[in-house]
Amino acid sequence: MYETNSLLTVAHHRSLIHIIGWGIVFAFPFVMMTRSGFTITWMEYLRHGSIVPLSFLIVFYCNYCFLIPRYLFEGRIRQYLLLNILLIACVTAGVHFWQEYAFHTYAKADGEGQRHIGPPKWIFIMRDFFSMILTVGLSAAIRLSGRWVQVEAARREAEKSRTEAELKNLRNQLNPHFLLNTLNNIYALIAFDTDKAQTAVQELSRYCAMSFTTISRTS
Repeated sequence: MYETNSLLTVAHHRSLIHIIGWGIVFAFPFVMMTRSGFTITWMEYLRHGSIVPLSFLIVFYCNYCFLIPRYLFEGRIRQYLLLNILLIACVTAGVHFWQEYAFHTYAKADGEGQRHIGPPKWIFIMRDFFSMILTVGLSAAIRLSGRWVQVEAARREAEKSRTEAELKNLRNQLNPHFLLNTLNNIYALIAFDTDKAQTAVQELSRYCAMSFTTISRTS
């Protein structure tokens, strides 16, 4: 029961961390744009400027929820890498085409007919591509750490169950019926071999002491 509640608490904390983390990822570009002097509303940012954070979110959760459990955890590394390359290429192309569409729409609305002057487009494409590779790595790291926590919790639960089973076994061995039979055997042995009877009493005493010590430690 305690382990179940602990796992639920960990799951709630993990969900809260995801929400806060992605809130920061989406809000950070908007904050930087407004601080740099751009006049843009929150709705305009969501329509035009949030495509890159949204692409990171898509790549992250495609890995987190599907690719990592079904391919990486199953040892299908080659398929996992190929699918990620395909995913990143498609998402990067989609981001590029959307940015081109948004830029031309914005330029047409402002009556600007000249071409955009700036760095080559491939620089931005490569920037987004490698950023998504980092996103894949982050997703894998978080998923692997979560799996390690689950495995560790399962190991502790199994160890606890094994300890309880051993404790139950010791208690069953030390029940009055067992002690009564042992004492009767020692009593009968006294009439035939006193030395063996004394040795049996010592062994019984040592066994009871060890058993009681184990029970007190595991209780």
